[in-house]
Amino acid sequence: MAKAKKSTSRSASRTPAASSKPRKAKGRSARKPRSKGKGFPWKTVTALLLLGLLGVGLYLYRGQLFHHAPIQGRIADNAAEIQIALARSGYSPGSIDGQLGKQTRQALQAFQRESGLEPSGEYDASTASRLKIEDPVFARLKLSAADFKRIETKPASWRERGQRQRMAYNSILEQVAEFTQSDPDFLKELNPGIDWLLLELGDEVTVPHMPPYQCPRPATQIEISLSKRSLQLRDDRGKLLFHCPVSIARRVDKRPQGELKVIVRVEDPNYTFNPSILTATAQREGITEKFIIQPGPNNPVGSVWIGLNLPSYGIHGTPEPEKVGRTESSGCFRLANWNAETVLQAVAVGTPVLVRP
Repeated sequence: MAKAKKSTSRSASRTPAASSKPRKAKGRSARKPRSKGKGFPWKTVTALLLLGLLGVGLYLYRGQLFHHAPIQGRIADNAAEIQIALARSGYSPGSIDGQLGKQTRQALQAFQRESGLEPSGEYDASTASRLKIEDPVFARLKLSAADFKRIETKPASWRERGQRQRMAYNSILEQVAEFTQSDPDFLKELNPGIDWLLLELGDEVTVPHMPPYQCPRPATQIEISLSKRSLQLRDDRGKLLFHCPVSIARRVDKRPQGELKVIVRVEDPNYTFNPSILTATAQREGITEKFIIQPGPNNPVGSVWIGLNLPSYGIHGTPEPEKVGRTESSGCFRLANWNAETVLQAVAVGTPVLVRP
């Protein structure tokens, strides 16, 4: 590396000659003044560049704060399209039913907060500019042999549930509704004139085009609001990854609050019927001993069990997803099967669970 040379001022090394002429003053007054209106406007350009950089910085910072859904597509035309657009973006309204009900408005509010919009719960112009629907919205589903193999008659009792090899779907309508995250009554509206009990191999029905949702990143916290009956997943920066409705315990004293954590994750779980817990059912059916109910979508805890560090408590699925958030549980946090599966994929053992009032 070359050594820097010592700087020497030429004026300092000279001895000025004696002269009768006065010396010129040093400093700015000695320089020739610039003509006004001439020269490049450096100050103006610099100021504009700084403003531009500030704008870019704010844009990038805002992008870190808010999670925006893709803005491709078109404006939704009706309530069903709004629900589908929300669910595709990770803001589940529960079962798609074509209604702007409480759960859909809560999903809209969650989307609006994360997008930096006023959380009105309305699909206003600013929300429509951020949340759009992409075609195809609906699809034609052709029933296959595998669809019919997953159907069994509904058990008449809890004891009969314990005798089944698998807790399968009880009808084609129930199965299609769950695959498409839809309310069975909404599917009937989409397919007028169809008798769902008479459908056969090769028949086609119109359904919402709803692929399963998967979080873009692992969740580092689960938040459950008892008052709003909602569950949300957040990442390590606090950004919302997923929102969905949840059913909570019927009895207030059975509703846990505070900090819990995930201790086990089970896909396709079985269920232990315990007569000391389900006392009313056990007395009604004369059940005195525990027994196992095999896995399946109509298992009492659905297709997912996420156990918490509170005995007998967990986050799980349900055989009746259209009732989530509208009915109450015995104590656990109940989700639609498809939402429970999204949560299972995003969390790990040890993930904290914060239950708020």
